[in-house]
Amino acid sequence: MAEAQASMNGKDFPPSFGKTKSKKKKSKPKSPTASTSRQPIVVKPVQEHRQKGFNSWDEFLFENELNAQWICGVEYFEHAPFGMKKWQEYARPGMVVEVPNYKKPSTYWPAIVHGFAGYKALVEYVKVNDRKERNCMTWVNFCSGTVKPLGYCFCNHILLYPPSKKDQQDFSPKLEETYKKLLNQNLPTVKPNHHKYCLEETESTATRFELNEVVEALDKLDCSRNRTGVISMTFGNRMHVQYLGLEEDDEGFWFSQQSEHVHKMGWSQAVKAEVVGANPNLIYPHPPTSELLEVPAGVRIERNAMFEMRHPVLLHKIVPAYVVEPLRYGYFLAATDWTRTDETVEIVMHVTSDYILPINFCRDHGIDLEVPMKDGEAIKKFSWKKFLPEVECTALDLSAIKKKASIFTKGCKLEAVNLTSPIYLWPATVLNVCGHLLRMHFDGFPRTQEDSFQWISTNSGDIYPAGYAQLVGSKLGNKPDRPNPADSFYLTTEPGTSTNV
Repeated sequence: MAEAQASMNGKDFPPSFGKTKSKKKKSKPKSPTASTSRQPIVVKPVQEHRQKGFNSWDEFLFENELNAQWICGVEYFEHAPFGMKKWQEYARPGMVVEVPNYKKPSTYWPAIVHGFAGYKALVEYVKVNDRKERNCMTWVNFCSGTVKPLGYCFCNHILLYPPSKKDQQDFSPKLEETYKKLLNQNLPTVKPNHHKYCLEETESTATRFELNEVVEALDKLDCSRNRTGVISMTFGNRMHVQYLGLEEDDEGFWFSQQSEHVHKMGWSQAVKAEVVGANPNLIYPHPPTSELLEVPAGVRIERNAMFEMRHPVLLHKIVPAYVVEPLRYGYFLAATDWTRTDETVEIVMHVTSDYILPINFCRDHGIDLEVPMKDGEAIKKFSWKKFLPEVECTALDLSAIKKKASIFTKGCKLEAVNLTSPIYLWPATVLNVCGHLLRMHFDGFPRTQEDSFQWISTNSGDIYPAGYAQLVGSKLGNKPDRPNPADSFYLTTEPGTSTNV
């Protein structure tokens, strides 16, 4: 894997700062160990040693410099701050920034950005002299207020102090010279209002709903209907809905701003879905068009039409399902396999949902479908072709609905919400990539535990780059697991992996 990583980056990891002139000497060839001894060393800031009991990606990154290769790039995430192309436009390797001295965090020193792992940036401190000594690199939170543009410390009278002891001996007379060299290279830096800009970008992912807004959200007690609630808390694109009409000590539920199960008031009335808590005698304003999705031409939703679907409650399963009742605007009441009475769940879905899958989706992607039961046992050698005529049903034709292929790879790591208990963000590992769906495992839990796995769409608002929890001031539920070669991680060169270390 190390060879593939070096090939992707076009250079060894970690890359060295500057070039070292070599002199021809009549001596024995240096050993590989000796030749790499001057490579920059990744060091852990002093302040990190004080953060005991605080889960983050720091230990994962500092433990092994190659671990960064397992972390998904920010450009993979559609709904994250700086998602898709924005990240590559703003955060680029080769930028020069001013960051805290890892030995003395109250002081700063310029550093060059070498690459990214989620929202974490690997930076190498600029050297004052050309002495042949190992330079230092460290990981910083790129979107935090500690990262400053070049020249910020001069303008704001913040002490500049190099981390290298040898540089400290003669940096004062060479400080101006060092900055002149950096300026002459015309290296890009972050915006003058870098931290404010990052906060604004984070807030831009949470514009669909507002704090204290009354909404209609999926009823956690009965998935077949909605219940009115109030958005009582937000952070990042996460929002807490406090349901109306339940006990005072009810804990409510967390959703993302992009959730397909939270809507403006009046949505259920427009779609003809059941809602609890809304006055049936009132006529609500028609929801905006953005709340009512379009139905692709050629798609017909008929009663009893069958398809495959991620189970609404048992999120590690994909099961047979059918249309109970067509609603309006492409929505319908769906139900999971009726032959498994103890697991049957009804839920309102849109025909274009990423979790509504055509029959044989599991077969085509090598997924174990939770097949129907017959005479108390799972049907052996299940076939949709045989099953549909037996139950007098037809297949829901989804051929007109196209899904984008995933850009994620097996083994890559990210942060995600466990939708069965969406209070915290958790580090997770992608174990399978099946079209537009990812099968994740939440780090820190045994892989023998079924509910530690979850199917999720690559377009979901519930998955994030590493470092998102820290960015929005939330907690990370566990420490990330060490990379597991058995996860069969394969590096990809598309799209934009050049921004990753």
